[in-house]
Amino acid sequence: MAELSSAGAQMSICLLQRRETALARRHMDSRWQALNNRRMADPLSLFWAPVCAIGSHGAAGPNAQICVSVFGASVTPERPRLLVTLWKDNFTHDLVAASEALVITVLSEPLAGLVPRLGLVSGRTQDKLAGTGFELTLRGDPYFPGGAGVADCDVLRAFDLGDATSFLVAVRERRWLSDSPVLSRARMHELLGGDFAERWEEKLRRSLPGYREAMAWG
Repeated sequence: MAELSSAGAQMSICLLQRRETALARRHMDSRWQALNNRRMADPLSLFWAPVCAIGSHGAAGPNAQICVSVFGASVTPERPRLLVTLWKDNFTHDLVAASEALVITVLSEPLAGLVPRLGLVSGRTQDKLAGTGFELTLRGDPYFPGGAGVADCDVLRAFDLGDATSFLVAVRERRWLSDSPVLSRARMHELLGGDFAERWEEKLRRSLPGYREAMAWG
């Protein structure tokens, strides 16, 4: 029995190492795609996180959006934290602020088609989750099973950036969802094409004047 347990542990370690190697290769591929893509020519694109959907809930039900960024915020392995930034004018931002809970789906390339709906449609005016294949956490926050990974989180603190809020969150549960490639910003634009790019740029043109007025800047 001990030998079986040892063999099982070794197999688990091998599988984990293989997964980590595959993810590292995908990360490098995404990085070089970004560097060679004219849209990502700015060196600041190296700091862009994978495309993530943030889900939360309120009295009217669940909602989700594409966030500004998600970054690691802990070096203590048994207390994992992340820093999640959301625009203030998005409905999900208000749900997270009120419920102090959120779930993060790291989107995969097969889920690139969700980005226009989650990023360009307002949950205040319509049910943007309809037909997306979402599922709910025990707390009622929506995530997307076809993604690369998911993390269920509690808000610890909120930092006001003027135009956005960065939520420091504690990761309570996390797991892999699939082996599909993680969706990078560069790959997102490649997969979604010119029509999406025009709609995305139009949304930015409408929003940027307000963001410039509100954002913290020296």
